[in-house]
Amino acid sequence: MKSIARLAAIALVAGLAVAVHAEPDAAPAQTVAIEPGSLTVGNPAPALNIAKWVKNSPVNSFQKGKVYVEFWATWCGPCVKSMPHLSSLQKEYADKGVTIIGVTSEDPRNNLEGVEKMVAAKGDPMGYTVAWDSGRSTSDSYMTAAAQSGIPTAFIVDQNGVIAWIGSPFVMDEPLEKIVAGKWDIDAARSAFEADRASDMAQITFSRALKSKDAAKIIDAGPKLMAFAGQNPGIYNYIAWGIVDPGRKLDLKSNPKLVDLALDAAQKADNATGNDDPGILDTLARVYFVKGDTKKAIEIQEKAIKLADDEKMKAELEGALKEYKSAK
Repeated sequence: MKSIARLAAIALVAGLAVAVHAEPDAAPAQTVAIEPGSLTVGNPAPALNIAKWVKNSPVNSFQKGKVYVEFWATWCGPCVKSMPHLSSLQKEYADKGVTIIGVTSEDPRNNLEGVEKMVAAKGDPMGYTVAWDSGRSTSDSYMTAAAQSGIPTAFIVDQNGVIAWIGSPFVMDEPLEKIVAGKWDIDAARSAFEADRASDMAQITFSRALKSKDAAKIIDAGPKLMAFAGQNPGIYNYIAWGIVDPGRKLDLKSNPKLVDLALDAAQKADNATGNDDPGILDTLARVYFVKGDTKKAIEIQEKAIKLADDEKMKAELEGALKEYKSAK
């Protein structure tokens, strides 16, 4: 309820590979730090570091003139939804040197046993190569390096082993067709990708600032991320809750500007949702509580509870309301 769900998929063409990975925060520490933004369209495709090939023959390297695709996870709804489409593309382009590879990595909700069970159960609707990542090294080499925080995301690797396109597998048909045909403008694709990625980089910067607990960095990064939010309430809510989340334990009393930033973001999220989203209202109430306006916090929290139609959510909201009333 409090954070932006994040998923990822990779598609590689000519060697083409596509993959989906879990939330970056759930990943174990990397042995070698990978800088987000260090990988872009037009760069050579990183090697695949695979612990086990779950389905079909191993792809040990990207062969010249071939295409490879995909990253996923068992818990990822959009990833599962994309499987029939990827299978269809695999059939369509099999004789044109395209190999779709579904690479998945370990996380708290994704393990090798679950992957093997899903692959066996899916059968033909998952009609492409499936691989189990070595730790999260392949995911990090693609997703982290390309600063991709949402899944599914596809990376298409062209006939020369170069990343030709990065995006959602649901809209990769046209790029794939042109890449296979040798009619793709990779320079234009890089420009478009890097323009779109600016918002992802802003989110990464803000997330790092939160983790550092450095008020000055948060105050600097927050507005820069908000500039990309438009009417997206999820981004505003992410900023506001990131600041006032009790579990983060930021020193808000000594840094009132942090609370002001959270209030600005929470109000924008509330306005973008028509003032009737219980999760957004819960965040707004927390901001007012932290700001010292307990009466306003109680008023908004009570409204959130009335709007909640999920019993688990309602119980959580009532717990916060009890906290506010006790403080009053």
